[in-house]
Amino acid sequence: MKTDRNISDTTLDIRFEYSGEQKSVTLSQLEEGARTFLEIYGNAQFCGKEFADIIQQGNGQSKWENLLAATGFEGYPEDFFKTVLSAIAGGEGQTLALNGVTLPHILLVAFLEQVIPGHGYVSVRSTEQLISLTNHNIPETDRDDIQKVIEKYPVRLSRHTIRQMMVSRDVAYQYLPFVEELDNIGHTNTWIGQFHDGLLEQMYQNRVIFLLNMSCPVYCRFCFRKHKDSRNEKNPTPKEVMKAVDHVRSSPSIKEIVITGGDPFLNRKNMEATIDGLKEVDHVQTLRLATRSIAYYPDLFLEKEAEYLKYIKQKSLELNRIGKRIEVATHFIHPDEVSPESLDIISDLVKHGIAVYIQTPFLSDCNDTGPELVRLFSLLRGAGAELHYIYIPCSPIHGNSIYWKPLSDGIDIALHLRAHLSDRVIPRICTATPIGKMDWFSSGWAVEKVADQDYFVWIRTPYTPEYFKAFAPLANSLTNIRVNAEGTIDIQYMAKIGNDDYLVGNRPEKTAPVNPEALPEEVARLRTALAETDQTAGSVVDTGVDGVSRLHETRVNIHPRAGEAEFAYIAKDPRITDVRVTGEALDHLYEIQRIAKRLAAIPHVNALRVCSMKLATDPRAFTRARINFLGDVNALSVVTPLRLEIETWFVLVSDLTPDHTVITRRLNSKGITIYANVPLLGGVNDNDTRIHDLAYTLRSTGIEFHHLYVAGLPVQISWNAAHPIDSYDVVDIATKVRREGSGREIPRYIIATPLGEVDYGLTSTMIRKGDAVDVKLRCYDQAYYTSLAPEFQFPEGTAISETGHPVVPMPGLIKTNDFVVS
Repeated sequence: MKTDRNISDTTLDIRFEYSGEQKSVTLSQLEEGARTFLEIYGNAQFCGKEFADIIQQGNGQSKWENLLAATGFEGYPEDFFKTVLSAIAGGEGQTLALNGVTLPHILLVAFLEQVIPGHGYVSVRSTEQLISLTNHNIPETDRDDIQKVIEKYPVRLSRHTIRQMMVSRDVAYQYLPFVEELDNIGHTNTWIGQFHDGLLEQMYQNRVIFLLNMSCPVYCRFCFRKHKDSRNEKNPTPKEVMKAVDHVRSSPSIKEIVITGGDPFLNRKNMEATIDGLKEVDHVQTLRLATRSIAYYPDLFLEKEAEYLKYIKQKSLELNRIGKRIEVATHFIHPDEVSPESLDIISDLVKHGIAVYIQTPFLSDCNDTGPELVRLFSLLRGAGAELHYIYIPCSPIHGNSIYWKPLSDGIDIALHLRAHLSDRVIPRICTATPIGKMDWFSSGWAVEKVADQDYFVWIRTPYTPEYFKAFAPLANSLTNIRVNAEGTIDIQYMAKIGNDDYLVGNRPEKTAPVNPEALPEEVARLRTALAETDQTAGSVVDTGVDGVSRLHETRVNIHPRAGEAEFAYIAKDPRITDVRVTGEALDHLYEIQRIAKRLAAIPHVNALRVCSMKLATDPRAFTRARINFLGDVNALSVVTPLRLEIETWFVLVSDLTPDHTVITRRLNSKGITIYANVPLLGGVNDNDTRIHDLAYTLRSTGIEFHHLYVAGLPVQISWNAAHPIDSYDVVDIATKVRREGSGREIPRYIIATPLGEVDYGLTSTMIRKGDAVDVKLRCYDQAYYTSLAPEFQFPEGTAISETGHPVVPMPGLIKTNDFVVS
């Protein structure tokens, strides 16, 4: 029916097919919701470029009219909504296209907010209640089994999540119970019995877990605490919280506390007791608050005028005054979960100096192909989030088998991410073994299959028997571990390897000589070289624009004096998300502001990265006036963000002073992230203790340890030619940093080449050629480079492997054995 906007309002009645629920909503409500959504969020960032091109630029009304015309409903909004809502009510809203126009799920959620509004969460007790709430089509033959699942593994859903599930199969897949949960393959849980006393658990020497609340507002079906016994466990009391605080007070090695559950934000009394108690413990540096509610129950933080957010920000200020900090850890799995509300929470926290980091379980048939992770991480990065881990595989516990993938599939996802995602948001590929985490092909690897066990492999971990003696002696008596020739522990892990090429065996003994210690004046010259020469300036392709260096599909370098040609190059390629400005940032503040204003008009760019060696060498040069200026440039926001990040470089722990801590906190309070790169230099810092000490101090200072460059930078090519880095030492470094440090201290181990950066061992393969090493770049091929520059030809000296990947020589790096990893 063609609608005259001047006539009286029309009511639409919607009957949900499977639940039988009836809902009514006025056409004016729906149209107003559509116009509001399209005006604010109707862009490529939220809806994709194809849809954004259809609705075009303009206000909400013009975009709404363009959408109606494109879908074949020009002048007939009532018929449009009847068609859309009937499809959703009939269970067909998860892939909905009209006249060839695919409607973004986030737009459909906005429609559902008018039809089934409301907040809060619901505990589901029966199959009938589940159908009534979600309109989920459960066959009669499955209903008895689904009831058994609900009784064994509790189900709880938020109103926010229910709306998302109705239009996204990938959200529903995470929260709706399924018959296969009754399968008993897997472990009862993945906990092995390290120190555990009441609400306190300890798996690592330097950090403990506080379990403040055992329930969550929504229950993930893949959670390793999914059993009913865990969900219904009695919550601790504030008195028990203080007992755990006393344990921390008497354990000076504990620096970080992970505050979790369940969701700890559901227990305000325990949260307050924990923060206030730990605030008084001198050696505690960081409180990490873990919640998934940012994704699936944002109302928890936004209700009551965002009272909970205000509380956390106030506590963060109190902790900062005494040299401590709060961080927030959360999970996102798929881009369909990302809502404007969740991005609002993230950007608000980060703008107030609270780091938000993301962890992502790798789920079969959900986020396991690559492109969805690129979109997910790009959306979160713009709001200010850091990407921390991808967990491979999903926890191997009862009822989880549909989510499992072979280990090799998770490892290989790194190839796609390295090629198509900004280096600033590539998470670490990590496996949480029963005795602790390991990072693939740096601090751990698969050794071999367990004999006569189809679902188990031996994994080399970075941990040693000595490591556990101080707090968890039981770990040394387990029957599923062995000590290898290196002295680290191998553990049996429940997973299929997939590709047997990733079973790499045991590491041999080290045979390479140790580099002589560099003289102080030599180290000083190396620092000068870092300050005077841009270490990552080379372009992997000819851009055709003198002022643009293409470092990667997503990243370009430009000069502070960049002009029309540079901005035109950036604007025409929607793959470019990061613009890095060369030169000393403090010498070019006006130019940085000018560049930020130009980039604000290029919506696919969400990060402006500036360089400052003065931040490393003279942090007090960052005066309050300059910090305020940079804070004004930083545009963390929900819509078309342009976040500002500062890059600097260090060599040794002695480079860091108390001034760095002061200035970093001031910059962080403006929502500005500082990240550090470190070149590995023979005889200077090429041993595990020096890098571990540097990693720890960077973490304490508040600076993110971004890249540890193993080889390939200009300063390394010149210095390491006579002081080569042994690949064996890289694994020793990664092992110690993982074992002795916080997971938040761990850098990415990077090899720089003229054709782009690769991860040591993970997205690269080292090929030993006598005294020299070649590196195969497993994440790049001819098609990758020609997509950046159609006339691209590989530079002289590049070989092409049988698999089509470039192979380049790597000066300054040696390999003294034929073991794959080192």
